[in-house]
Amino acid sequence: MKILSFIAQVTAFLLSLSSVAHAAVDSLNCPAIAANTSDNYAKGCIAPLSPLREAICHYKPKRWVDNLRLFDSTLGNYYVRYLRSAGVGTSVCKQLLNGHQAYESQLEQCGNHGDCVLKVMDAWSQKLSKIEKSLRVPIKMSSLQQFAGKAYIQDGSKTVPLLERLKQGMDLFPLPRLALKNGNELIWGFQPHNAQVQSLMILNHQGDVQVMGLVDNLYLGMSGGQAPAGLDPEARLSLLVRNPAALSENLPAIHAWAAASLLGFNQTCPGKDQQACQAAMAQTLPIKAYNLNCKVKPQGNILVDHCTLPLPSVKNDVSPGLFWQ
Repeated sequence: MKILSFIAQVTAFLLSLSSVAHAAVDSLNCPAIAANTSDNYAKGCIAPLSPLREAICHYKPKRWVDNLRLFDSTLGNYYVRYLRSAGVGTSVCKQLLNGHQAYESQLEQCGNHGDCVLKVMDAWSQKLSKIEKSLRVPIKMSSLQQFAGKAYIQDGSKTVPLLERLKQGMDLFPLPRLALKNGNELIWGFQPHNAQVQSLMILNHQGDVQVMGLVDNLYLGMSGGQAPAGLDPEARLSLLVRNPAALSENLPAIHAWAAASLLGFNQTCPGKDQQACQAAMAQTLPIKAYNLNCKVKPQGNILVDHCTLPLPSVKNDVSPGLFWQ
């Protein structure tokens, strides 16, 4: 009996460690936290007001730029946006959460003193900017040019340089981003006034290109979580790598991104859009991968099926709900 009791105690202890570990992982799910984070403290200045809300709502600024309600909503919007792009279990997520926790504590200590709140908000604004800049992967044109080389792709009836087509699908600012667990960052965009032309790239933390992606006719292919008559027959997602290992390392995130694109992005899953996300993830996606170091080039520098790579079998453990734009 004593042995059984000891085993039960050990089992309970191990389960408690497991639950702590899961809680730690969940606590670093920045997109999920963003979904439940208010983008301002003032909340319309509707009574009753806490001391902090009283300071924000009734502060008389000496300069219009020191309007606390404006400052409050601006900082809140940026913080929520950064959370959405910080990913799950990443260093940028951890820094954002730790920084914001300290920020909230300092705000509460100000009570209803507006000058104090202004000072704390100004300091958080600068820190938020530093976190964003220091942890964001740089986009280096030299790296893009080196990766693309002189490759051309078939675009309808035309052949165009790979880099030109990539830029075509990223002609907006700022580009949406998502930090990945492996330290890379997935960056994507679309052609203005034509979201069916999309591009993506995955960079490591030094800004070196790991994967380029060219996407056509995928966006909103499953509006409402359904593809009424199947995906557009012209839909395609072409992935380009120089190191085939980059495929297996990044394919789960790309698959989730493609599912998010099918739904128009901005999905709450887990949550109210879970069923649609699951349907999109189950969809057979028109993905082809090409090796830019392919030695067989019967059509000059144009990528052909001789250069295709088999798609590795990977665990699709990234949620489409991480991708917002």
